[in-house]
Amino acid sequence: MLKFLKTIGLALSILIGLFFLIQLIPASSIEISSEIEEPEMRKEITIFKTLASLVLNEKNKSTEKNILVLGRPGKGYSGENLTDTIILVHLEPTKESAKSGPASGEKATLISLPRDLLVKIPYQGGLTKINSLYNLIGLEGLKEKIEEITDLSIDHYVLIDLAVVKEIIELVDGVNVYVPQDIDDPYFPGPNYTYQAFVLKAGWRYLDGQTALKYIRTRYTSPNGDFDRMARQQQIIRLLKQKVLTLNPLWNFSTYLKIFNTLKSHIQTDLGLIEMKSLYQTAQELDTNRITHLVIDKKRTDLLIGGQVMLGQQLASVIYPKAGQEDYSEIREYIQETISNE
Repeated sequence: MLKFLKTIGLALSILIGLFFLIQLIPASSIEISSEIEEPEMRKEITIFKTLASLVLNEKNKSTEKNILVLGRPGKGYSGENLTDTIILVHLEPTKESAKSGPASGEKATLISLPRDLLVKIPYQGGLTKINSLYNLIGLEGLKEKIEEITDLSIDHYVLIDLAVVKEIIELVDGVNVYVPQDIDDPYFPGPNYTYQAFVLKAGWRYLDGQTALKYIRTRYTSPNGDFDRMARQQQIIRLLKQKVLTLNPLWNFSTYLKIFNTLKSHIQTDLGLIEMKSLYQTAQELDTNRITHLVIDKKRTDLLIGGQVMLGQQLASVIYPKAGQEDYSEIREYIQETISNE
């Protein structure tokens, strides 16, 4: 029984580590107001530490790695296969880490691609938003397009359904959240491509799973749009992590099993068990000063411009390279310069 419990605990820890990956990466790409953080919230970014360790624990310690991280709403939700979170994590050991061992010189670059980027559909032609590619042509087609845009080869991927947040929060009977400002979103996605209002007042609120899921998905409630949404994702996942890890493994054993099965059913990855275990065990090794956040958008990079195009029967707001449609030369150069100058 004890051995079985330890096995479940290890598997749960590994899956939680992957779960945090998809949530903490986009959230850590932005500056989070102190108002949105609970007093006990730590500034560490553990998933980058775990990812960088993957580089150093493999046989060839000089090899760079690129891990694609994708997030989608999940089955049963509006736009269930739209990958609104698209992050490419570039990891590389520096010369000093090769000499002095793990945790001394590895570095990471986080490259965030906007969901509304207008792209040509591989294999088929035609145009669409990049967040639709997974639904249209699958993972390999999306990976091919991201490699074309960034000029970086993808080694591994992690795909997670955001619906897992709702299910786990329900398993732990909700979370207590500080809401920094009133939320009044009249355009929250409803069933069958409809809209419904989502209203939440500022202050401390105890959220059930359904409300928490809306809290991390709403977009039309603040000047920073997607960036505030990412901050809310980080806030909820940190709170959920704290609550899950305080469960008693014996008294709450059935809850652990349910969380384990829930995570397993909502996560897809080509990382092997040994690799995932290595990520979890070496979570504290990367110096956060060696993490660079690179957000490819109009505001921060001046590499993109916006416009409206007809996609199917709908007029859609999109962004595309200032250099020209499908011309990613400036984006690639910007990425390479950032990686080289770290």
